[in-house]
Amino acid sequence: MQPLLKTLLALTALLCSCLSFSAEQVVDAVGYGSNRNQAISDALVQGLRQATGVSIDSREVMQTLSAHASSSNNEGEQSSSLFEVAHRGDLSLKTKGLVSRYDVHSVEQETDGNYRADVSLHVLKYDKPGLPTDSRRTLAIMPFHSDKHSYSLLGDRTPAAKIESELRNRALDQFIQSRKMNVLDREFGAEFQQEKALWLSDDAALAEKAKIGNVLGADYIVVGNIRNIRSTRHAKTLQLTGETIVSYSGSAQLDYKIILASTRQVKWSDSINLKFSDRDIRAMLKKYGSSQAGITAELAEQLAQQALANIYPMRVVAVKGKTVVINQGGKTLKKEDVLNVFLLGDEMFDPYTKESLGQLEEQIATVKVLRTTAKISYATILTGEAELIEPNFILRR
Repeated sequence: MQPLLKTLLALTALLCSCLSFSAEQVVDAVGYGSNRNQAISDALVQGLRQATGVSIDSREVMQTLSAHASSSNNEGEQSSSLFEVAHRGDLSLKTKGLVSRYDVHSVEQETDGNYRADVSLHVLKYDKPGLPTDSRRTLAIMPFHSDKHSYSLLGDRTPAAKIESELRNRALDQFIQSRKMNVLDREFGAEFQQEKALWLSDDAALAEKAKIGNVLGADYIVVGNIRNIRSTRHAKTLQLTGETIVSYSGSAQLDYKIILASTRQVKWSDSINLKFSDRDIRAMLKKYGSSQAGITAELAEQLAQQALANIYPMRVVAVKGKTVVINQGGKTLKKEDVLNVFLLGDEMFDPYTKESLGQLEEQIATVKVLRTTAKISYATILTGEAELIEPNFILRR
């Protein structure tokens, strides 16, 4: 009975942590209008603007007004003048939100004949489940381009679209496992629109509509081009014995860029070139069942490692004896991985552009990963002194 009770309590806690709900924000607002209803409506709009903000669209409409005037003096001399330009500015304010209810405290007529309304409105706010995402940057992996329509994998022609989909999904998995980025979906748009239509339907509760308007935009976009993926089976028959010896080889090339979405500035660009031996391909076949799955897994791992090393280098979070705790786990690190530990020095700047080149790095130790958890990894020191390693030092492969 006791184990069953513990299981039920754990499931209840998990369910409560995953539930999302809409909270209410109470806003006091004042509105004006030519009658009572207009004043109340204006107050509701002003309250929504306070709670949710406004989208401002400003434009200037230029109108040219021309006229010609002439005059003469007593001596018969004539003069003329030309009148020219006037302009008008247009300002459009847009706001949206959901009000669960509102209270009208007073509606009074002003001395100019207009009405003033004082109201309190309850604005629905959607509380997203999980931890706050404000501290994490957002990343989206776009569909990769391909140089070919299909690739040869152990004698079979595999469509490029199938390889691209598997590579992108594995890369998404790597970035999610790092727990450093908010990874955004850019594949299941139709499914999202279907769910969104349900929120907006008459069958949905009013609180469900508060989920609208919470879609995140990407800070970074990962784009790439699959240059080549190949795996080959080699068969050689020995003339003396007639025995057939089978061996394997393979290779893969991927070009990628990390783009700052707001400016379209390329923050990092590189190429991944991998070669696979007979032993590598055999290990893939044993672990994944196919060379395609193994090669895409290796490419995705290399892509995530290089990208994260440039955006979020691994850091030391604790040192105890010869054990070093690292702020990455999941699938981004594996047992037996060897990492170099660097002491950070002064920040350096490019003499021409004055752009920061990062901090001076001095290698002081080498560590080997012993075990990993979902969020952190534990490593032991191979070379260097434990006393020199401090939290916040960076690690590189």
